[in-house]
Amino acid sequence: MLNYRTVHVELSSKCVLKCPRCPRTELNLDHLNQELTLADFQSGFPIEVLKQIEHFIFCGDIGDPIYATEFLEIVDYIKQNSLTRIRIVTNGSYKKADWWQRLGNMLNYNDQVTFSIDGWDDKSNNQYRVNSNFDSIVLGIKTLRASSDCTIQWSAIYFAFNQDSIDIMRSMAKSLGCNRFKKVKSSKFNGRYLTDGIDLLKPGNELVADTLIYETTVEILNPNKYMPIASIVPAQPHSWAKCLNYEKDLFIGIDGIVQPCPWFNNGYQNNNFIKEYRDRLSIHNRSFFEIINDTELWQKLVDSFDHNPLEICKLKCKNDQ
Repeated sequence: MLNYRTVHVELSSKCVLKCPRCPRTELNLDHLNQELTLADFQSGFPIEVLKQIEHFIFCGDIGDPIYATEFLEIVDYIKQNSLTRIRIVTNGSYKKADWWQRLGNMLNYNDQVTFSIDGWDDKSNNQYRVNSNFDSIVLGIKTLRASSDCTIQWSAIYFAFNQDSIDIMRSMAKSLGCNRFKKVKSSKFNGRYLTDGIDLLKPGNELVADTLIYETTVEILNPNKYMPIASIVPAQPHSWAKCLNYEKDLFIGIDGIVQPCPWFNNGYQNNNFIKEYRDRLSIHNRSFFEIINDTELWQKLVDSFDHNPLEICKLKCKNDQ
């Protein structure tokens, strides 16, 4: 029913940054500064399950994965016991060279590390990535490049302060050895973000996403052997649900709850499905495959799509038609 080949896991809700439009800044959340441990991960993904996962994404929803205390141990567990590929998305600040070297020694060209960088020096990057440290980010990229042939990607969101400096960032990314440069159009502008009728972060209208979903463009800077995960077609596609159409990845939040996508329980809307079935959805109670193979449970969600979709499902998928 759901595609388990790629699993997005939030290992940490800890972050050193204070980005103004991040859920951890906008919402009064009660689960900040938490993390999944190696034991938590092994419980959800014992080796026999781990070997059947093709791709893990470690990307924070409200935190940054690299600040999980046992992050390197979790990566090592995956690499020692499977051929599973890893994709990491991070702001990259404040880690030392030896940490990046240890990570690089575990990754290969089929793994990918994305550094989310919206500026070209410390001052510009801090206009949105508040409290980031540009020099330590550059150190991370350089050390990772020297220690690994993993794919390194620089990802930049368009803002008013950087829209005319994209070429500077692209050139810097190329010179640092990044393989890919990703440009992101966001929709988090205007509305609640207006001050005296102006959104100071908003770029030109052509650089704003047309829908509530990020729009991305990737350029190859320094080619390597990296091959993207091949897409597959679901056996029973749905008229609009992106999770059933394999257009969004399965997501495990910092609370260990397995969800059909990273949007599902983002904190902006109530989610009665999570409230009612939390215990059955938790990797603290059952292994990942036990949860995914609970057909009765997931059928309840599928039935809701056609009769009474959750607010987040209507917002992100149904209304996007």
